[in-house]
Amino acid sequence: MTTLTVLTILRLVHLFGLIMGLGGALLADYTIFSRGVIRPVDEYTIFQTRLLSHIVAIGLCVLWVSGFALIMVKLQLQPDFMQNPKVWAKIFVVVMLTINGIAVHKLILPLLARSKGSRLFDGTTTRQIAGMTFLGSVSLVSWSLPFVLGKAAGLNYITPVSSILAVYMVCILAAWLGLFAFMNCIRSIQLLAAKQSVEPELAAMSWDEQMAVLREGSVIGARREADAAGGLAHLRH
Repeated sequence: MTTLTVLTILRLVHLFGLIMGLGGALLADYTIFSRGVIRPVDEYTIFQTRLLSHIVAIGLCVLWVSGFALIMVKLQLQPDFMQNPKVWAKIFVVVMLTINGIAVHKLILPLLARSKGSRLFDGTTTRQIAGMTFLGSVSLVSWSLPFVLGKAAGLNYITPVSSILAVYMVCILAAWLGLFAFMNCIRSIQLLAAKQSVEPELAAMSWDEQMAVLREGSVIGARREADAAGGLAHLRH
């Protein structure tokens, strides 16, 4: 088997890893949004998200192994291959994907399991929403960027790695701000709908019954704030 044939096979394997990772991440995000944010989390949501997270993890492993093998083969054909700034930018992006994947497994999946029976944003703080949307933005941009860099042959040996990473960071920031604003709108609509559904019921109750409901709501709210503070501490660590 010639070196060029090995290189072609490795490129196909590398592309397969990218497709697995990007496809799994997009499907996981859609599952969480449709069956965790819009509707209450159920057993299917938890199972599906865990399954897709394993697919993303496998894609990431394929990416690391095939990427390392590609570098070894490329160095035989082009001794100056590692002087290409685009290669180092790709390595940085894969490192970011790895760190982000660990954070998702440690923080988002347990939070999803704890939210079973309720919507993901019920009782969460703005900072928690910011943390979740940030991880989602890093995942989306980081899995998409390698496809762009793979086609951008004009960047080879010309564009500094700092310029590529600056664009990468700007894309993450833009995606984060857009996703954060959108999720906050969804949360506000859900809170308003919940308030409007409760107020008519309160109006039909006696004074003593209203006070009992409000006291119970205060206790539940205090518990949710305590849980939210604990979840925020996990996000910070």
